[in-house]
Amino acid sequence: MTMKQIKQWLMMATAVLALCGSMTGCKANAGKPVNGTMDAPVEMDNAPEAVYKVMKQITRTDERLETIMEDKASGVAVYSLLRCDDETSSEGYGILVAKGDVVTAFPQIRHGNMPRARYDAESDDLWLAGGLVEGTGVLAEALYCLHFGNDGHAEVTDVINPYLVQQAACKLLTYKVDGQDITFYGEGKELTRVTNHITDMGEIMDDAIYIGEQITFSIDTPMTVHITPGLNFVTGKVLLYDDMPTIVAGWDVLDGGQMMRLHDIEAFKEP
Repeated sequence: MTMKQIKQWLMMATAVLALCGSMTGCKANAGKPVNGTMDAPVEMDNAPEAVYKVMKQITRTDERLETIMEDKASGVAVYSLLRCDDETSSEGYGILVAKGDVVTAFPQIRHGNMPRARYDAESDDLWLAGGLVEGTGVLAEALYCLHFGNDGHAEVTDVINPYLVQQAACKLLTYKVDGQDITFYGEGKELTRVTNHITDMGEIMDDAIYIGEQITFSIDTPMTVHITPGLNFVTGKVLLYDDMPTIVAGWDVLDGGQMMRLHDIEAFKEP
């Protein structure tokens, strides 16, 4: 190969590499970032005073409790407080954790309507997912990690506020709207494409996609977080989810629990 041919080959290789880098950058930054509905972390210690009073003296056999989980092999059980008395709701607060004969009360934990718990005997950790914000079309969960000490009492060691999930997703998820077709991207790849079939809400807004109203956790192994984006229309800030996919991701908690990084992102359409 002559010197001239070598120079031509190097110029071609440089151009190809530049083009590939440009294409990769465009792909990684495809579309608009999703928007978040939450302006700040959700306050997590709003339990009524009545719940604190009840949890000071309640026992695991009290009829006001409902069993969330019972691991008979390990002697670990988790209960939620349904009501303080016949006229006073617990407002979704109050957790009782038992290991053997030792019980620990957590009046400040909000279990919500559909709490789930899993005990990891190897690490002696108890994972609990509970609805922090609930309403029509809204479910934003918090994830708690509790650890048992040598005396059998439990303590909260980690808490994931749904706001952390939202902020991590807003940095990573993007979308494009083409007519009624919406394409979602994450980690530099196309995740899924869906078609909006809602016709009575007017046009899709320019800022079309918001997340934050539907964030839940799967506490099975490996644990994942599920995010369902909502679609915004010109008739008003009412997010609709009829044709939206669910984004599923693993996560790492960073900076002492102040930040979250999502990874291994996938998307699927709910049946």
